[in-house]
Amino acid sequence: MAINTGKKALEIKWNVKDALMSIVVMIALLLGIYYATAKVLEMLSGIEFLSITSINNLSFSVLYGIQVFLMLGVVWFFAIYWRKSTPGDLGLRYYSIFKTLWYTFLALIAIFTLSFLYVFVVSSAFNIEAPASKIEQLVRGRNISTNILLVVVAVVAPFSEEIFFRGFLYSAFKKAWGINTGLFLSSLLFALAHMEVYSFIPIFLIGWMLAYIFEKTKSLFPVIFLHAVYNLILILLLLGQVEIINMY
Repeated sequence: MAINTGKKALEIKWNVKDALMSIVVMIALLLGIYYATAKVLEMLSGIEFLSITSINNLSFSVLYGIQVFLMLGVVWFFAIYWRKSTPGDLGLRYYSIFKTLWYTFLALIAIFTLSFLYVFVVSSAFNIEAPASKIEQLVRGRNISTNILLVVVAVVAPFSEEIFFRGFLYSAFKKAWGINTGLFLSSLLFALAHMEVYSFIPIFLIGWMLAYIFEKTKSLFPVIFLHAVYNLILILLLLGQVEIINMY
């Protein structure tokens, strides 16, 4: 998918040490605050909040909110506060709406084609069926309201993840080691962060495609939009499946 633009290169003031330090800090804080908060909620209600089957609107909103706060927080500290960068340096700047729609259309075709081929090969060659993903388990469990799921999956997640993985991490890796290494490392971390063993390769490829589009457009808005539309399609398909199952 060739993308050629005349966008001015981003000014990356932070470096790879900032990026690596942000990962360490975020993981440490995430483990500490995330699990401490979960335990407090469990003590107050007597429910195991870290279990997919027992999670509810409150626990899901609080725990995911902590994740988003830390993700954007380390970007703000290391890139904006510490290195005096601007949101524009991270890629938060205007890009053609028409081109964004066109690239999204092409990318979605590529993503769904690759995903279908991956599932087909794994199923036919290794006789391994796709397990339910975490989001699929949440949808089927019906413990979280549809509105909250839609907002988180189609709005909050694409925005926060693209700023962190593409705008911040990819840019730092590219600055230190070049485009190819930046594409690989940011996509690898993106796939690892989702903690889906079966879908690791498709998620890695999606991350690579998002980083590639970001590299070519020099803007986060096309990749945020693509990420949002892809997530929205998946969540709507899952919700539709649940409704059909409940009808019978």
